[in-house]
Amino acid sequence: MMRIKKVLLFNPPIGFFQRGEERCQADIEGSATISVRPPNNLGYMASVLRLIGITPLIRDYPVEKDKDFITDLKAFNPDMIVMSITTATIEDDLEYFKIAKRVREDVITVAEGAHFIIVPLSSFDKEIYNFMDFAMYGESEGVIDKLVNALNKNLDVSEVRGLIFRENNGWTKTPPAPFIEDLDSIPFPARDLMRNELYINPDTGNPMATIQTSRGCPAKCIYCLTPIVSGSKTRKRSAENIVNEIEECINKYGIKEFFFRADTFTIDKNWVISVCKEIIKKDLRIKWVANSRVKPLEEETLKWMKKAGCYLIAFGIESGSDRSLKLMKKGATVDDAVKAVKMAKRVGLKTYCFFMLGFPWEKREDIDKTIEFSKKLPCDFAEFHIAIPYYGTELFDLAKKEGLLNEEVTGHNYFTNPVIGTKYLSKEEVLSLRKKALISFYLRPVYIIKTSSTIKSFKSLLNYIKYGLRLLKNIS
Repeated sequence: MMRIKKVLLFNPPIGFFQRGEERCQADIEGSATISVRPPNNLGYMASVLRLIGITPLIRDYPVEKDKDFITDLKAFNPDMIVMSITTATIEDDLEYFKIAKRVREDVITVAEGAHFIIVPLSSFDKEIYNFMDFAMYGESEGVIDKLVNALNKNLDVSEVRGLIFRENNGWTKTPPAPFIEDLDSIPFPARDLMRNELYINPDTGNPMATIQTSRGCPAKCIYCLTPIVSGSKTRKRSAENIVNEIEECINKYGIKEFFFRADTFTIDKNWVISVCKEIIKKDLRIKWVANSRVKPLEEETLKWMKKAGCYLIAFGIESGSDRSLKLMKKGATVDDAVKAVKMAKRVGLKTYCFFMLGFPWEKREDIDKTIEFSKKLPCDFAEFHIAIPYYGTELFDLAKKEGLLNEEVTGHNYFTNPVIGTKYLSKEEVLSLRKKALISFYLRPVYIIKTSSTIKSFKSLLNYIKYGLRLLKNIS
């Protein structure tokens, strides 16, 4: 058997999606404010492959517009290619495996993504899946090295956990790999293989790196993939390990602005404070953002975050209706959201609020209530998602039970192409209400004047204009 020596890890040139953030898989162009983030998932796999003597190459083709897939296949001549996919794009993504097989027939093709955790294997019956040799699910950096070693040593791949492969004219799925408990043991993403200057903080126009600080969330929200992707237990990196990665970004790559990625960053007050104290102790003087649930949350936590360089916090508000929050099992109330946002503003943090529309039980007045609530909160930015019943979620089961799910979830996204409406509203009506929400929130004269007054540099001005043009395109 051919020995694997070189691996191309890539995002295919299929639009702008947050492929590395598997619980979200956001369609960036369809959003109001979401920015392109570096492909840390590919970076982690590249670093793990280096540990076993493999030469990796990372390409983010939607962002690296000067790079070409076929040219790279011919020049780099990889023995294996690993592609990050999303539920919305998978069948278009797989066309690039078909292209790769034409260039080099024996290249090993591997797809990775949250889609493969729960999706029924019967969905792989379409012809385009014939060009996929393997699919990895779970934490891919804990699977890729074992797959490569098995292939290089001619071992039985059925012993590799977290893998889907063809066998006897059908597809076989091995048991899931255990979650990686010691996150400090994972090598930092291979940022030397990324074009770091292309991933920009919209507020400043400067490069921004993503730091994965923890994984997992104990919340029970019916729409969320996190318990499936990362587990219900919160696994946290040590403060020292996080700060070591920050220092590497500063010293090796000149990056001083960060997104602290976590399924919920603020859930453990003492851990957050320990991270903040370590940043302050090292006098790093960085700017960073993080996400948070509205509950539990204490003002002391936010004060430490502000002191350590945090300037913006993103809250999952979801709804302006306590009834909806209860039905989606959010574990928080409208009053909790009001308190959290006001607390953040009191501390001096910008707020980025996420809302969700189109749950099966929602009528027009329910969605209107959320839209009005978004304007009453002192949010600096807002995003409005449409509920998508991803495979494996409680929302998927509910949508099926209510007779709303009449087609595959595959191929749909939560900004421009939802898969379901509600019991009372069509998909088209929900899309129209999302446009109404964006117009109602962003085109208020008071909002435009307030936001314009916060722009501090020409680079920021250009970024705000770019996002404003995107918004106008999405509401037209």
